[in-house]
Amino acid sequence: MADRTSGSVSDVTSNSQSVECVEIYIPKKLEHLSEVFNYLRQKIVERSEGRTDSVTIDGFSLYEVDGAFLGRTIYQERTLVVRILFARDPEEDASVIQRKILELGRDIATAVALDEEELWVCHYPQSIVVFRPLGRHADPSI
Repeated sequence: MADRTSGSVSDVTSNSQSVECVEIYIPKKLEHLSEVFNYLRQKIVERSEGRTDSVTIDGFSLYEVDGAFLGRTIYQERTLVVRILFARDPEEDASVIQRKILELGRDIATAVALDEEELWVCHYPQSIVVFRPLGRHADPSI
């Protein structure tokens, strides 16, 4: 194993950011995977092209969890979780993130998970700290 020398504090920049963490829970089915990925990927493309007429995102992550919940029956299934972090703008009020949540939930419920009994969206205001090694980017704010 290679020897990894930890860098000094002066070798790394860091900054704190306030973010809105939104997680969308969808039953993990093969038919949903490509649809949800394509939908989210398109949201990133729209953002990169400057099109902001709908909710745009800078990125997303997918992971899965196993669990059970009571609906029409007891469901025991693997669930796909889509995590999206939105930078919190101090000038915006709470209605802005609620609008984003409603739009994402409606879009996924009508475009991806049409046959599902429920679609869950959770919202967690959070803070993150971003660390960047110096010399990796010309602009440390990137």
